[in-house]
Amino acid sequence: MKKRFLIVTIEGGGNIPPVLHTIRTLQEKGHSVYLLSEPWFKELAETNGAIFIPFREYFTKTERKKDILEDWKDKNNSFKIMFGTARIVVKETIEAIRKYQINAVIADLLIPGALIAAEIMNIPRAMLFHMPEYLPGPNRPPGGLGILPLDNIFGRLRDKLLASIFHIIFDKYLPDINILRKEFGLLPFNHLTELFHSADLRIIQTSKSFDFPIVPAPGNVWYSGPILDDPDWAGEHPIQWTNEDRRPLVVIAISSTFQNQKQVIQNCIYALSKLDVQGLVTLGPAMESEIFDIPSRNVKVVANAAHALIFPDASCIITHAGHGTVMRALVNGIPLLCLPMGRDQGDNAAKVVYHGAGIKLSKGASSTVIRKAVTKILSNPSYRLNAEIIGTKIKADAEMESVAVALESLFKG
Repeated sequence: MKKRFLIVTIEGGGNIPPVLHTIRTLQEKGHSVYLLSEPWFKELAETNGAIFIPFREYFTKTERKKDILEDWKDKNNSFKIMFGTARIVVKETIEAIRKYQINAVIADLLIPGALIAAEIMNIPRAMLFHMPEYLPGPNRPPGGLGILPLDNIFGRLRDKLLASIFHIIFDKYLPDINILRKEFGLLPFNHLTELFHSADLRIIQTSKSFDFPIVPAPGNVWYSGPILDDPDWAGEHPIQWTNEDRRPLVVIAISSTFQNQKQVIQNCIYALSKLDVQGLVTLGPAMESEIFDIPSRNVKVVANAAHALIFPDASCIITHAGHGTVMRALVNGIPLLCLPMGRDQGDNAAKVVYHGAGIKLSKGASSTVIRKAVTKILSNPSYRLNAEIIGTKIKADAEMESVAVALESLFKG
């Protein structure tokens, strides 16, 4: 039986390709998809076949490039967006459910309040994680710290302490959420992470082989495989290198959303300018209007470019370690130099290092340090070999992608 799904999301950079992919895969199964989001999303949503519903309060930006997260200033701003807006999200999600007779709600990780609306309306609810596991749990530390699991007594004590700190940060918004829940006759939470665990499904859109999952996994977790689609704004291959040029291609791809990354990109340009490589800088929407100093002809800068067309020719990717960029690099067997700037990027970079597929540096690394790291990656075949090994596993998981299957399971049993 065909269903009506409501996806609730906002612009968060790497979350957009998985959202669009989810829209398309549900439609291919014959379902109707509605999208509640910021007004700028209207044309893109309708182009991909969704019925668009604009937010009327708070999430009202009409210019896609406008940064409402501003987590580069203070990472706590992300939590304010996620939880401080819950009352607005619940109200407008309920209105959409009633108006369009929605059968199930799909909440973006960034808008967890939509789960409460679905709970109030007593319909199935799922959450899309457009990145690896983030929540604390057995045998893993909380996300956002960029650290690895440690399977011994010290690791378990560390993780218990870090989980307590994680709860303290999240639970700043717990009283307001519980007041909201009480108004609708719902039981209170002890910790705000229970909101995520209360979903009928948590669809984690990455490769389980790449991730450090909670073990044993919560019953509502479904690894659907990574979404490898390029961003909708990505252009065609902008540079055609001559066949005679045998220098390795190093691509700089550092965030499609604003993270105050101009100086990081500039340091990378200076690093490549002193190497015998072909350097290609892809700026993306956040940086495409910025001017950079290009001291050497071996480095070229373009506004945007499709990773699918560039990465197969690359020998190294310098990146902020956004999940989509990391996945697309590894499925092509390309090692990475990671300069995480926030969000899930530190965790992704730690996983790249764990799998031996690259190097992690601070976002404040100098051009000299970056140059030495690139040289190390290019001169050591093990990085490429390890990228190919984990990339093969990621590709297999991507080919088994099962978002629609997971969502349809909400109506079985």
